[in-house]
Amino acid sequence: MLWWLKKMFKNPKAIGSVTRSSKFLAERMTNSIKSSDTVLEMGPGDGAITDLILKKLDSPTRLTLVESDDDFHAICREKFSSCNCIKGDVQKFLTGNPTAYDAIVSGIPFANMPKETRLQAFRLIKNSLHQDGRFIMFQYSLTSLEELKSIFKSVETDLVPLNIPPAFVYTCRA
Repeated sequence: MLWWLKKMFKNPKAIGSVTRSSKFLAERMTNSIKSSDTVLEMGPGDGAITDLILKKLDSPTRLTLVESDDDFHAICREKFSSCNCIKGDVQKFLTGNPTAYDAIVSGIPFANMPKETRLQAFRLIKNSLHQDGRFIMFQYSLTSLEELKSIFKSVETDLVPLNIPPAFVYTCRA
């Protein structure tokens, strides 16, 4: 936990949390993942949610991880070597990637971004989903709710109080 805190204080806009996601948050984030889904996880950190995604999928090759942080990328490459693990900026990845996903899962702290950057990211995410695809993210506020409603067909929120800090899970349908 001390290592995580040091990372967060070094770059709070990119890390966005004082500790890793709880198992309760990870379970809520992954409850709609199906075994046959193709999944993109944006900002997997140290893999707290990734572990549960992999348990749901019938093959680890159905999961792509995109992580910008050097340390977290190295952890993911080692822990999840059977997945496609990419080091880089998610928006650049989505812009140049023709793959459509059944689900995109995110731990990226969008609330720390300027509004126009957030909106651009949400549009890219929607365009990277299959017609019935889902974008599932967690945030510590409802800052993005109206923005997401303006882009996605439907948006549901759920509070997960058993997380530090408590988090909102957004499930957006393309």
